[in-house]
Amino acid sequence: MIVAPGWEDFLRSRGLSSVEAVYRLAGGQVVTRSGSTEVRCIDLEDGETTRTVFVKKYWAPSRRQLWSGALRGTLLGHSKVRREFNNLVRLRAWGFDAPSPVAYGEERRAGWLVRSFLITEGVPDPLPLDVFIRDFMSLQPAPQRHRTRRELIQRLADYTRRLHDHQFVHHDYFWRNILLSASSLEHFWLTDSHKGRVWLPGTQARSRAKDLATLDAPAARFFRRTERLRFFLGYTGHTRLTRHDKRLIRLVLRLATPLREHQVRRVIEGCKVLPMTGSARSCAPEKA
Repeated sequence: MIVAPGWEDFLRSRGLSSVEAVYRLAGGQVVTRSGSTEVRCIDLEDGETTRTVFVKKYWAPSRRQLWSGALRGTLLGHSKVRREFNNLVRLRAWGFDAPSPVAYGEERRAGWLVRSFLITEGVPDPLPLDVFIRDFMSLQPAPQRHRTRRELIQRLADYTRRLHDHQFVHHDYFWRNILLSASSLEHFWLTDSHKGRVWLPGTQARSRAKDLATLDAPAARFFRRTERLRFFLGYTGHTRLTRHDKRLIRLVLRLATPLREHQVRRVIEGCKVLPMTGSARSCAPEKA
């Protein structure tokens, strides 16, 4: 079990200083659960304040699942929880908004990863970007909505450019994995970053395109073509498209096209699970 600096006494005082103790942890609210994962939101008292943490647990229900992930952390390489913990530390060190990593733990038997968990601190008043675009922005009066759309496009373009300036790609850069605090566009909190990495030499164009494609997949349903172009120009910092920009756009569209139907439906239907962050005041998922 690896604990982030400053959290040791907090976890120890609550009996959460081992993998086994974390797996026995009950209470709070189960945000989502499947055959091999569970995300639980828990409010913990810290003096006169309450700190919300999210505990994400993984386990391997079968040998088949162990083998399927053998090259992705269950036997070789880093586990999901270790990758996400390290990426959160990295993003925060670079000055990006990301949930504060609290701890991660692994239990291995004969080298095989059978159980693991990640604990992060919640984001105050979390609002996923897809909910903001689908529900909040659509209810604004027309003049205000126009200003909000322009501000969102510019701020998100700047944020994405800064992310890629560090040669970091998220690889799961969907709207649902970008959180706002309340309805403010001042900060974008990046979540579910276990697939993120610094791109390898020679993979820059495709890596950038994959992140841009996941952003653009549902955008055709909610934004005009000129707005999507404005985002791209803001991302590149250009006033008009270059030949290189046009090649990148073609690659982005090719990668985004097969994702569109599913992502649009997912945004329209609403968020089925809460991201692994939460409000100190409430653990309830956002309602559509």
